[in-house]
Amino acid sequence: MRLCFFLLIAGILDAVLTHFGIASGFVVEGNPMMKYVIEKSWTYFYTIKIFLPIVLIGLFYFQPLQGWLRTFLISTCVLYLSVLIYHLAWILFYLNPAA
Repeated sequence: MRLCFFLLIAGILDAVLTHFGIASGFVVEGNPMMKYVIEKSWTYFYTIKIFLPIVLIGLFYFQPLQGWLRTFLISTCVLYLSVLIYHLAWILFYLNPAA
């Protein structure tokens, strides 16, 4: 269950940082599907980023993830962690442009 909550928090952080980065002109969305969603509406973007982990938490509540589903969940957490590290890197460069 902790992994599901991590995904929710990571998704919200990713959404906020992505919004900040795109609005500031410092980054562009790398995921073509999310880029399309952002072009339609930031509200859709935030809804997806928040709703999907909440659905996962609900599913986990009724049936704990085991086997390959748990491996997939762990892999997704690792991927989100790497995305957050990427966000941290561009924020540091944004705050210190002389580097």
